[in-house]
Amino acid sequence: MTTLPLQCACGQLRGTLDATAQPGARADCYCDDCQAYARHLGSPGITNAHGGTSVVQTWPARIHLTEGVDQLALVRLSAKGLHRWYAGCCRTPVANTTGSARAPFAGLIRQVIVTEEDLLDGLFGPAHGVQGRFARGGCPPGAVPSATVSILVAATGILARGWWAGAHTPSPFFRPDGTTVIPARVLTVEERAAAYAR
Repeated sequence: MTTLPLQCACGQLRGTLDATAQPGARADCYCDDCQAYARHLGSPGITNAHGGTSVVQTWPARIHLTEGVDQLALVRLSAKGLHRWYAGCCRTPVANTTGSARAPFAGLIRQVIVTEEDLLDGLFGPAHGVQGRFARGGCPPGAVPSATVSILVAATGILARGWWAGAHTPSPFFRPDGTTVIPARVLTVEERAAAYAR
């Protein structure tokens, strides 16, 4: 087990990630939703030059928020969209989760993980570019237009092991009764339109 520090851009929200090797757990996602979310937050450095957001797929039970938890904020791009968690103090994205507290999934945003790229490569393997059809300037080299079978198999394996281990809990995002630790705010029609405008 390797403990990686987590921190928002301004340092108010802090925590740790208990990381063990899970090859295939990294992705650079170029989907229009992730790009819209980055535009909504308006913080620099969330996406790369092609609009990709780097994510590490892990289990909620391995994420521990230890300082500045009162800064945690939650938004959904639509009423049925992912739960997108961020630090309200500086609008740093933290993680994406599904709407179910029982799902052993958290897409931890690379920007909040304070470590070197080589260490992440060693633990999780290199990031796979997915949903490249939405990328700015066309599908980047090495990215795929959508998720491939091998990427889906790797993600399913991580989820299956999480289900078996009961790694959905404890979660920094959901209470034991399954409700979110703070209410989700859904973007207004106007906010949504602005976020998706290229």
